[in-house]
Amino acid sequence: MTGKNEEEDLDAKRILVHAEKLFGGGRGVKRFARSQLRYVELDDEGTTLIEQNPNKKSEWAELARKGHRIAWVMRDGEYLARVVDGEVVMLD
Repeated sequence: MTGKNEEEDLDAKRILVHAEKLFGGGRGVKRFARSQLRYVELDDEGTTLIEQNPNKKSEWAELARKGHRIAWVMRDGEYLARVVDGEVVMLD
């Protein structure tokens, strides 16, 4: 097999490695200037893992305020996966 397809790029194990980095303060963790939310770039195509904003009015924000570790994999404004306390759910 030559080259990588999108599914290989976004496997759950790889996402979890980056989630641990995001929440553990590893190298490569950045912050958005305005919101101060942490994020990690997953690839050169703009795929990013972003922590949940606890200041929003959503069930996910409520869980984040309660201490759950929630992050979203996004590319071009599209949600690709959700990470909740170390469990990855790929979104359609």
